[in-house]
Formats: sequence, structure tokens, C-alpha cells
Amino acid sequence: MKPYTKYNILVSLLLTFLTALSLNAQKLYTWTDENGVIHLTDQPPPEKDRAEDVEVIRYDEKTPQELEEIQHKKENLRRQFDREERIEKARQAEIQAREAEEKAQAAAQQAQEEYEYNNEYIRRLTSTRNKRKKFRKRVDRIEAETEASQAEAKAAIEQAEEAAQKARTAFEEAQKGTQE
Repeated sequence: MKPYTKYNILVSLLLTFLTALSLNAQKLYTWTDENGVIHLTDQPPPEKDRAEDVEVIRYDEKTPQELEEIQHKKENLRRQFDREERIEKARQAEIQAREAEEKAQAAAQQAQEEYEYNNEYIRRLTSTRNKRKKFRKRVDRIEAETEASQAEAKAAIEQAEEAAQKARTAFEEAQKGTQE
């Protein structure tokens, strides 16, 4: 369960409570009909479904101070929820930045290994003039693959830098939010 889920539930319950406060004092009737459907209305049940025990719910009007206190609690919960949400976003951004950095390092390492291997292979293929002519297309293909691998590594490094920047921004926003 995510940490902010419990605050969502708490805020929902608080909002439900506040909604209930706005109801006028009235009688509420609940009954189950012959089909097993439960009804909740302000009208009494039909004669054939009339229940013996009808619970009356009384509503006492809240004072302005009580309403203000409830509103204040609600605002505090919202601020706390927002603060924790910013912290969670910062954590997620940091995790993504680490994963991108690891991916970039692996891609750079692989590109370097391919580069070294391909250079040695090309050196062997082109050691003589006849071999250069004979293997020219293969050498061109290998050089293109090496360049593509290096371009992928470069793109992964750029993505890692962007993810790190997002993590820094999210962390700064989270810190800014906790100082308020």
C-alpha cells in the first residue's frame, strides 16, 4: 500500500463527514424489500415492507467554531498529503535517475568493448591491400555498427542526465514544500 493511500482514505472519510454535516435534521428509513434490495430514504417504507424498528438519526448543527476547526484539520491533512506526495515523487525520480545511470554505464561499457573488438577485427581484415579490397563492405558495415552502438550509448547518457535533473528538481520541490 502506498504511503499516501491512507491519507486519501482519511481525507475521503473527512469529506464524507463534512457532507453529512450539511444534511438537514430528518428521519432516515432503511428497509429490505422482497427482492433483497436495501433501501435508504427519507420516505417511510411501503406498508408491505414496513419495518418494526426504524432508527432515527438526529443531526445537530455544528457551530461556526466547530466548522472552522474541521476546515483547519482538513487543510492540514491536505498540506501533509501534498508534502508526502512531493517526497514520494522525489524518491521515484531518484530511483529512475539511478536506473538510467546504470543503463548508461552499461551501454557505454558495451560500446567501448565493441569499439575495441571491432577495431582489432578491422585491423586484421585490412592488414594487406588484397584483404582491404576483399573485405571493404564488411569493414564498412562493422564501422557503421560501431558508430550506432556509440550513438546509443550517448543517448543513454543523455537520458541519465535528464533523469538526474528531474530528480534534482523533484527533490528541490519536496524540500521547498517541507519548509512551508
